[in-house]
Amino acid sequence: MENNFELRDYQGEIISFITESLKGNIGVAIESPTGSGKTLMGLRGALKYATENGKKILYLTRTNSQQEQVIRELRRISTDLKIHAMPMQGRHNLCLLYREVEGHQDFSSESLSRFCRLRKKKVLEGDAEACRYFNYDVWSEETKNYIFSTIPFAEEFLDYGSDKVICPYESLKRALPEADVVLAPYASFLNPSIGERFLQHWGVSREDLVIILDEAHNLPDLARDMSSFDISIRQINFAENEARDQGDFLLYQKYKSSDVLEMMRSAIISMVNEKIGESEEVRISFHDLIETIMIQNRISSQLFHDLASYMELFGESIAEKREREGKVPRSSVMSVAISILKWETITENTYVAILSRNGEGSISAFCLDPSQLLSPLRQSKTVHMSGTLSPISVYLDLIGFSGIPSKSIRDIFPPERRKVMYYNGVTTKFDAFNDEEAVKMHDLIDSIITRTQRGTIVFFPSYSAMKKVHGPGFSFPVLMEERELSQAEVFALVARFRKMRKPLLAVSGGRLSEGLNFPGNQLEVVIIAGIPYPRPDAKNKALHDYYEARNGKGWEYSVKYPTSVKIRQEIGRLIRSSSDIGIAIILDKRASYFRKELAGMTLTEDPALDCVKFFDCFLNEDLAE
Repeated sequence: MENNFELRDYQGEIISFITESLKGNIGVAIESPTGSGKTLMGLRGALKYATENGKKILYLTRTNSQQEQVIRELRRISTDLKIHAMPMQGRHNLCLLYREVEGHQDFSSESLSRFCRLRKKKVLEGDAEACRYFNYDVWSEETKNYIFSTIPFAEEFLDYGSDKVICPYESLKRALPEADVVLAPYASFLNPSIGERFLQHWGVSREDLVIILDEAHNLPDLARDMSSFDISIRQINFAENEARDQGDFLLYQKYKSSDVLEMMRSAIISMVNEKIGESEEVRISFHDLIETIMIQNRISSQLFHDLASYMELFGESIAEKREREGKVPRSSVMSVAISILKWETITENTYVAILSRNGEGSISAFCLDPSQLLSPLRQSKTVHMSGTLSPISVYLDLIGFSGIPSKSIRDIFPPERRKVMYYNGVTTKFDAFNDEEAVKMHDLIDSIITRTQRGTIVFFPSYSAMKKVHGPGFSFPVLMEERELSQAEVFALVARFRKMRKPLLAVSGGRLSEGLNFPGNQLEVVIIAGIPYPRPDAKNKALHDYYEARNGKGWEYSVKYPTSVKIRQEIGRLIRSSSDIGIAIILDKRASYFRKELAGMTLTEDPALDCVKFFDCFLNEDLAE
C-alpha cells in the first residue's frame, strides 16, 4: 500500500502494531495524545490489514464534528490509496422530507424508517409527490461519483440533496455497496436492529469488517445509555392525552389505556412519596413497581402484563393511523407500553432500578454492565483509539475486551511547552461547596484570566456549579455553554470563542470537552474549576457496588477512571503541535489524588502568578511572531 505521506517514526510503529495485532487477535487498543495523528494511524493500520485480508472498514464516531475530522483525513488519503470512502448518517440528519412534514421533532429511528418506507412505496406506485426527493437521480452515477470524489460532510450533502432535489439518505444507501470505508455514528450501529439493517444494505457481514472505534473512552457510557431507559410521569401524561384523543378504546374487560396509564402514574407517585424521603432518588427493586400496581388495583401481574400488551397494540394502531395520514408513525402510548413490557423482563444481575422525583417522578432501568450490548463487536476486528484510555486494562475490562494487545504513546511534544498545576486552597466537593468556596473559586478564575489575557476555557463539574461560581459575573465578558445545545449551536458557540477571544465557561464531560480543535493560540489556558467526580447519586452508587462485588474495584471503575478521563480530555485540548503552548490549572485540593494519571503535575500557591511566569518564558517567541 504505497503512499506519498511522510510518517513520523512513532506513527509507522503504531501502524505496524495495529496491522500485526489484528492478525491474531479480535482487536487492538491504542492510546495516543491529541495532535499525534490518531485518525491517520488508525485508518492506515486498519486499511493495510483490510486490504491484505479482503475486509472493509467501518469508522465509528460519536459526533458530527469528530466525523468531519475523519473526512478531512480520508480526503487526503483516499485518492492516493484508491479507495471508495463515504460517510453515513441516520435519517434524522439526512431526511429532507420529514422536516417539511413534521418539523425538527425527536422521532425514533423505527418511526422514521416506517415513514420513509410508506412514502417510497407510494412513489413506486405512481404517486411522485409522496416524496419528490425519492426519484431516479438517487441512483445516478453523478450522485454516486459526487459522494466518492467529495466525501461530503453531512451539511454539505444536505445542501447537495436540496439543490438537486434528491434524498441524501437514499443516495448514500445506494452508494454503500461500493464503499471500502464507511463513517457512521456510534448510536446507529450499536443499536442491534439498525446495525443489522445497515450491514444488509452494505452487503457485508460482521466478520467482513475492521471497526475503528474513535474516542473509544466514550464506549462504556454510550453502551450504558443505549441499554438504559426510563418511564416518567411526563411521558405517561403525553400518552394519556394521546389515548383520549384517539378514542381510548377498551383493552380488556373494563380497562382502557388511560386506566393502565393511571395505574402507572399512581404507582410512581406513591413510591416517590413513600420511598424517597428527603433525597432526590433511590434504588428500588424492579418488582416494586408491579407489586405496587397489583396492591393498589387488586389485579394480578399477569393481567397487568396482558393490559400492557393490548395497550401496545392500541399504540400500534395510532402509529398506523398517522402513517396513513402521511405523518411520521409515532405513538406515545406505544412507547410507554413497550417500556412497561421491557421493565417486566429485566433481570437485576446487570441492571438497577432507580426511582426519582425528577419532574413529577420517574423510574429508570439503568444498565450497569455495557459489555453485553458491545459483545457483537467481537465478531469483527476492532481498533480502539483514544487519547485517554489509561489504565487500558480498566477500559478493556469495562467493555468486555480484556486481553487484546495495547500500546500507549506519550510525550510526542516538548514537555516544557505544556504545564499542569493544581491549587489546594479550594474544593467543589459535594458536601463542602458552599457560598464561601464559590466566591474563592470565582476570584481565582477572575485573577488567572485577567492576568494572563490568553484564550481560556473554564470547565466546571456541573451546570449548577458553573452558575454558582459565575454569580453576578466576572470583571470581563464571558461566553457560556448552555444545557442541551444542538450541534449547530455548539459550532456557533465555538466560532464565537475563536473570533471574539472571550473566555468560555463550559461543563466537564460536555460537548466542548472533547473532539474540538483549537490550533495555535486559540486556546492556551484550561482551568478545571473543581474535580468532575460523578454525582453521588443512586446510579453511581449502584455502579460502585456492582464493580466492588465483581472485582473489588468499585471506586476505581465507577469513580476514579471516568473522572481521570474527563480531566485528561480537557487538558488534551491545549496542545496539538510542537509549536503550541498551554497551561492547565486544576482548582481543587482533590487533584492530588490524580498524580499518577497526570504525570508532572505540580502544586501552586499562586495560580495566576505561576501562569504569568509560564507564559513569560515564551514571550520572546510571541514577539517574534
